[in-house]
Amino acid sequence: MSHKGQVESVGFMSKTVCFVLGKIFDLSLSRFPNTVQIETTNGCNSKCIICPHSTMDRPITTMGDDLFKKVIDECVKFKCGNVHLHNFGEPFLDRNIIERIKYAKASGLAKVKIFSNGSLITEKLVVQIIESGLDEIKISFDGANKEEFEKIRYPLKFNVVVNNIKNLVAMRDKMQSPLKIKVSCSSTSDKSETMVSLENCVDDFSFGKLHNWGDSEISSSEKSKKRKPCSRVWRTFTVLADGKVSLCCLDYEGKVVLGDVNTASIAEIWKNEAYRLQRKIHTRARQHKISICSNCSKSLI
Repeated sequence: MSHKGQVESVGFMSKTVCFVLGKIFDLSLSRFPNTVQIETTNGCNSKCIICPHSTMDRPITTMGDDLFKKVIDECVKFKCGNVHLHNFGEPFLDRNIIERIKYAKASGLAKVKIFSNGSLITEKLVVQIIESGLDEIKISFDGANKEEFEKIRYPLKFNVVVNNIKNLVAMRDKMQSPLKIKVSCSSTSDKSETMVSLENCVDDFSFGKLHNWGDSEISSSEKSKKRKPCSRVWRTFTVLADGKVSLCCLDYEGKVVLGDVNTASIAEIWKNEAYRLQRKIHTRARQHKISICSNCSKSLI
């Protein structure tokens, strides 16, 4: 088969995959997002080499209380099954995060989750986290050993993060809390060695693949792979710290804004013309029409 024939074949397969999955996603689309991610702060105390946070142009800010409660109250009204109090930042830099977790749980949310780098979980904060009613915390933990960890997750300290995790687990067990404590790794030279320091400690240890944050040009070899529609457009809703609704959690600059919860409800935005257009584009395998999706490695099969 000629090179031209291969390109046409890949294009056809991409269109087929996107059309079929997109229609399935359309049929299963709920009136309210399955998962709402609330960026209470976009500040971070780390400069991880696998994250573009240090190059972010968005101003560092923290979500106001009134806006936070507005978002939570609507999630409660629609019985949202998953609310994540994190996006592109370290949630424990938000001085009100404990009170916000308490408010979310006291309001009746079924599951409240946080993703953290683990560096700020002091002994004092450990008890507060557990007493807040938080359902799950997932901690980023990269590298096969101390040297590799501190190179990847600069300027965090390996021993500090490991001890913080162990202290949290110990206090969770002592207080007989149902809090789930999980660890996630995206970059390591040795998976087995990565797990050694936290072996038989946390509830789950998962390994994911690095992605390109939608920024890097896809290589010529990757361009020949099939495209797929991103399920995030049908299941997750991301609220930035200023109330703008971005396309997804990988859109760290908020390049594609689909609405603003300061002036509209989540339910209204979820079914608005902007969201419908994004879903239509993915269903038609035309991701190149969306800046953040065009070169995103997450859109490849």
